[in-house]
Amino acid sequence: MDKKTRRRVHGIAIFIVFLALAATIVQFQNQGTKKPTFNFKTSANEYRDLKFINKAQISFSAENITKAQEGINKIMNEKGKQRIRKQNEGSFGAYIFTVPQSELESITQELKTFGYVGTQTEQIDTSLVNLDYDTETARLASYENELADLDKVRFPSEQQNRRKETLHGLIQQSRGNLDKLREGENTLLYLTLSPRQKNSNLIVTVKNLTMMYLFWLGIFAVGMVLVYFGAKLLMYFLSALGIRGLTAGGLGSSYNYGGYGSYSNYARYGSRYAYGGGSKRKIKRIYKDKNASTNEGENDEAK
Repeated sequence: MDKKTRRRVHGIAIFIVFLALAATIVQFQNQGTKKPTFNFKTSANEYRDLKFINKAQISFSAENITKAQEGINKIMNEKGKQRIRKQNEGSFGAYIFTVPQSELESITQELKTFGYVGTQTEQIDTSLVNLDYDTETARLASYENELADLDKVRFPSEQQNRRKETLHGLIQQSRGNLDKLREGENTLLYLTLSPRQKNSNLIVTVKNLTMMYLFWLGIFAVGMVLVYFGAKLLMYFLSALGIRGLTAGGLGSSYNYGGYGSYSNYARYGSRYAYGGGSKRKIKRIYKDKNASTNEGENDEAK
């Protein structure tokens, strides 16, 4: 291998090394940014709008999603009172159900056995705390009696019709309050499930980067070899078709224009006939007039 070819191979090798390094960096960054996400907005709004005296919210994550989903289903079946939402979306989940207030702590401990409990929030609806069940029952009965009396009016006035509409709303509200008061010993639990990324130390990161780099280095090296031999095969094919100027020796070979030869032939032609003043060959000039006068002098002497 001559010096020029060796220099060309070194340049291609350096290019492949840096190209593999750039591909490794891009792949590592994409793996760090492309994390699965899930929108909990719908379930969060539903949990917010539900009126319960006691509410609790737990953010839960696990590495084994299948095991976590089975554990949550078990908790809902064994300790849940009222199931409102059960949503499984791949590696994510959203669950809303009621549990006894006394079971909330045991549920938290059970979740820790197959996952990781993150944020945990408990809250009390102050608008229902001051309500008494008996008082609210009496209020509901009063609304219903008044509405029954208005319904007996054959031709009610406009004011009476407006009062009837108001009573319908008050009755519905009182019934809802009574339902929540009956659940006073229960808690509305909102549980979210997310995948937990495994902890990675420096050694694992370096190992992954090395494997990525070797992978891309092999890919680009094999690709460069295929391109090289493919180009040579193409040159042989074009040469067999009679296309001149493209040979198997590479794209750097000379091209003959119409059979007049290459630039090197032109250079040899010029050096042979001393074009450009670069030749050291001496040129003898013969003048016709001088030869004629010389011949006449020689004839005179002979006479």
